[in-house]
Amino acid sequence: MNLTDLLIRAPLFKGCSKLQIETFLSTTYYRLRRRTADYYVAHMGDTCNDIIILIEGCVYTSMINNDKEVIIETITAPLVLAPAFVYGEVNSFPVNIVTKTDCTFLFIDKSAFLNLLHNDKMLMTNFIKILSDRCYRLSERIREENLQSLKERVIEYLHKHGKIDNVQWVARILGVARPSLSRVLSELRNEGTVINQSNKIILKKD
Repeated sequence: MNLTDLLIRAPLFKGCSKLQIETFLSTTYYRLRRRTADYYVAHMGDTCNDIIILIEGCVYTSMINNDKEVIIETITAPLVLAPAFVYGEVNSFPVNIVTKTDCTFLFIDKSAFLNLLHNDKMLMTNFIKILSDRCYRLSERIREENLQSLKERVIEYLHKHGKIDNVQWVARILGVARPSLSRVLSELRNEGTVINQSNKIILKKD
């Protein structure tokens, strides 16, 4: 699949034609970078000078505090990474961005991208929507962590994702120790809320 076909699937280019994307690529300086799994695309505190579009693969974002790592979000292509921090007064990455699989990235200088937004109303609208959606997801994450018990968060995770097939990974996403998550899963299993099925944990159907 060529670059145009990859980008036309991205929310940033929703509603754009292939010709518009090809024109965008021919008139804009950009860099393509391919990275293998477990590569740090950005570290917390790095300056964010580019619009970074993940066009192939999957990454996760994380924060580390007192040697404890918490997975903030898993992002699957094609999406813009850290869009809310490119043009901020403090334009540094608030999280680590790490490749979970082999990935391909498109880097666009933020000044050049700003000119594109000025000249293309659809692109600007799409970018604003992406920022709004990210803010909503962040508020949902804060709500989950501060207003819900771990048991409620596990059930909500299962409703969203359908299964838990890697307890250690989900513990990192939820920001808890693996033994704590295992204990809650055991309680839910004893209550009949979840069951084990083919090496994964799922919600028991009514």
